[in-house]
Amino acid sequence: MVKRSILKLLICLALNFASQTIAVESDELLQPDEAFQFTAKVNKADSLLLSWDIANGYYLYRHKIKVVSLTNGIKVSEQFFPASQTKHDKFFGDVDIYRDHLEIKILLQRQEPTLKKLMLEVTFQGCAEVGVCYMPIQKTLSLDLSD
Repeated sequence: MVKRSILKLLICLALNFASQTIAVESDELLQPDEAFQFTAKVNKADSLLLSWDIANGYYLYRHKIKVVSLTNGIKVSEQFFPASQTKHDKFFGDVDIYRDHLEIKILLQRQEPTLKKLMLEVTFQGCAEVGVCYMPIQKTLSLDLSD
């Protein structure tokens, strides 16, 4: 009987603590599009610039950034990332991250020069320094590659 009462008390305390923690964190966290402001632009007919303005107290994982062409006949051929910072992550170990601003250059390879429209899928994931990570964010873009 005593064990059951102690167990109920511990469960109530744990639930109370968890609900207070979640409420505080959700009030303080930015929405994903605010924390990681993403833009893409055509640099030249066969290159793109993807950039993120990353809010103070947030970071993006380098290994979680994926760029894929959804257009048959156009491939992502190369991606150029700037130097990153190393952070020890309790789930992923030592990882490369970006804070403040990130810009990557993407080179495209067109199998047919007449292709002028690109559907691009960009996936990325980041976290808040307080220890909360966002689900992967996926953006699908339509870009005009006309000269």
